Amino acid sequence: MRRRYWSTIILLALNVLCIFAVDISTIKYRVGKGTSGNGNPGIVVLILSLILFAIFLIHLVVKSIEYLRKLPPTITTMVIPSLAIVTLVLMIFGELNTISALEQNLNGFTNDKDSVVFRFGWINQYTNTLFYNGYILMFGISIAMLLSCLIVRMQSKPFIVNE
Repeated sequence: MRRRYWSTIILLALNVLCIFAVDISTIKYRVGKGTSGNGNPGIVVLILSLILFAIFLIHLVVKSIEYLRKLPPTITTMVIPSLAIVTLVLMIFGELNTISALEQNLNGFTNDKDSVVFRFGWINQYTNTLFYNGYILMFGISIAMLLSCLIVRMQSKPFIVNE
């Protein structure tokens, strides 16, 4: 693999590690064990992960544009966007399934009186994984690829001005 793409691989690996760090720092509710009174120890990890995620996506768009310019137009206008859209749809279903499973585990969310997180706020010690996980990472990568393909297409197509 060429040397210039190592930074992308390293950023991707760091983001995958951040997914595990967010998961480890998110408290798992167990029925009958009561709620945690420790606040949200994972908020720092979550914030740092989201910052690294944003850096990765910006970097990915820049590097993808550079790479996609070398590919045939059919790949950048049909193949990659189609794969990215399919991935987006699958990631949305995966995230919705994750939300549903967590809602069942917590007996609802922040406005449900029987919920473990009643009046906690959306970002709390039990819900950090909703805001950064594998589905979110793949969703972001798909959006970055769609954006890269769009930019390459716009830059390669000459602008015609009607006079």
